Amino acid sequence: MNLKLMISASALSTLLLAGCNDDKVENPPENAPAENENNNETAFNFTNFDLEVDYKDNRTFDVEYENEKNGMEAAYLDDLADQNFTSDEAMEKLTPIFEELSFDQNTEDQEVINQVKKAFSIEDTYQ
Repeated sequence: MNLKLMISASALSTLLLAGCNDDKVENPPENAPAENENNNETAFNFTNFDLEVDYKDNRTFDVEYENEKNGMEAAYLDDLADQNFTSDEAMEKLTPIFEELSFDQNTEDQEVINQVKKAFSIEDTYQ
C-alpha cells in the first residue's frame, strides 16, 4: 500500500461527503464556519477537512468533516482504537481536536501536516 496522508482544509474544497446522510450533524458546535458564509467569529479555520491514514493489516484512521449552508456532516473512524463515530458523536470527538488546529489557507503544507499529526496523535508507522 502507498502512503495515504491527505489533508484538505479549504473553503474552496470540493464536496467530500456528498450522499452520506448518516453523517449529518444535528447539533453543530456554535460558530462553526459554513462554506459560502461570511462569519468572522468562527470555531475552526476551515469548512472542510479530510484525513486518511493507512496502517498495516488494512487498518485505517479516517476523518471527514464538511460544513455548508445546508448542513454539517462528520465521520470519525479509528481502526487502531476500534472507534467509529458519525454525525453528532463524531463532532463531539472532533471539536476539541479541531480547536487545537491553527492553520489556514496560507500555512505551509508541512506545518499543516505537523499540526494534524500532533492533534490526532498519528503514529509514524503509517504506510
